[in-house]
Parts: sequence; structure tokens; C-alpha cells
Amino acid sequence: MKITVKFFVFDLPPDFADAELDLGTNAVIGDVLGACLELIKQRGAIMDENELRTATILRGGKWVGPGDAVFDGDVITIVRPMDGG
Repeated sequence: MKITVKFFVFDLPPDFADAELDLGTNAVIGDVLGACLELIKQRGAIMDENELRTATILRGGKWVGPGDAVFDGDVITIVRPMDGG
């Protein structure tokens, strides 16, 4: 299945604004995060894995967790955790 991932407020190169991923059937959000980490490594970018794993994740504008299902055509938005207050 193919999904689109959008990275929001991450310090990544411009080609990471959107990423197209091809995942197997029965994939969950945790699989998306793992695929994102692999893609980041393949492209030679740097990202703190903990920062990605603690990010806010949205599917179609609604919050989801690591065990939630992913469906073909989904748009997943990953929002970097923010510091300060």
C-alpha cells in the first residue's frame, strides 16, 4: 500500500517535505515510523530517533498511536515535539 508522510517542524532537507512510502498490508503507524527512519538514513539526513518516536502523529487530521492501522492512500503528518513553554 502507498501512503504519503508529511514532516512538520523538523529540521530536514527540503526533499523531506513529503515522502511517499510503500508499505505491506496490515501496516501500523509504528511501521510508518520505522520506514521513515530507514528513508532518513538512506538519504543521509540526520534525525534523532527519539524525536521521531515522540512526535505527534496525525492520520487524516486525527491523532493516532503506534498501533493504529494504516490504509492505502493515507496521508500521515508527523509533527515534531516542541520544547519550551
